[in-house]
Amino acid sequence: MSTAAQSYIDAFRRGEDFNAPAVGLTVQGQPDPAALKFLGEQLAVASSPVREKIVKLLVDLGRRTDPLTPQGADVLRNPQILAILAGPGLVKPDLGRQAAIDSLRRFSLPGDLSPFGDALTKVLQEFPTEDCFLLVAKAKPQEAKGIVNHLAESSAWSKTEAPRIAQAALGDTKIESEFLSAVAKADANSNARALATALATLGLIGTPTSLRAIAQHLRTPLTIELKGAFVKSVRIDVLEALLYNFPDQPVLYPNKIVVPEDYLAAEQFCSRTLGVAYTTPEPPFLTYQGYPIPVPQ
Repeated sequence: MSTAAQSYIDAFRRGEDFNAPAVGLTVQGQPDPAALKFLGEQLAVASSPVREKIVKLLVDLGRRTDPLTPQGADVLRNPQILAILAGPGLVKPDLGRQAAIDSLRRFSLPGDLSPFGDALTKVLQEFPTEDCFLLVAKAKPQEAKGIVNHLAESSAWSKTEAPRIAQAALGDTKIESEFLSAVAKADANSNARALATALATLGLIGTPTSLRAIAQHLRTPLTIELKGAFVKSVRIDVLEALLYNFPDQPVLYPNKIVVPEDYLAAEQFCSRTLGVAYTTPEPPFLTYQGYPIPVPQ
């Protein structure tokens, strides 16, 4: 057993929060397998507040020790940690489960979630929530199609969007085309806010078709402005929608965009990975600008 891991559990049981980087839980710079085993066992049986803190500890440990962290990526790829979050992390409908789902959705790659398709399908069937539909949409386990379709037709979920996103992600091209049409409509009307929202939804779907549609907007000239507060390029929304599916790609992180060449690096990734070609002129360089906007000298 890991003494450091036990110390964290004792502190969590006393009501202490996890607010600092995890320490004492690594071996040669990587998560200690013995510590992970112990934390996974505790996660399966602990109370809701303790489970939430264990999840936060595990996620912090996995993110900080990932080889891509020094390059600027914020990603969770450790297979043992993913297995813990998708296993013991989901056994109870509580704060721990919500924290596990949030972290898997935010920091994991779709392909890294695919081994846990059965577990994600089971938890959706037993404890369906909007976030659980979205996690299934990201992981895309084909075995979940039946339960997703069943729930989507139920009175509890038939008027909500999350089941439809999951259906589109799992291959329902008719539903996906409706979401694609929302992007086309917003684009045609030069409605920046509607376009940003529609692109974010395509990011949640994350199929090759949806990802290409997102990437094709990486040269959009549209901006979102809140008078007296800020102006933001919708290109940032494009990057965020892509990043949800590719958290291992530092070139997609909006905070990495500081010069025009940074947008070009993101375009090169999209061309290489998604086959998107860019022929329209680049819009004037903009990320996010707070007011007052400085006057050029």
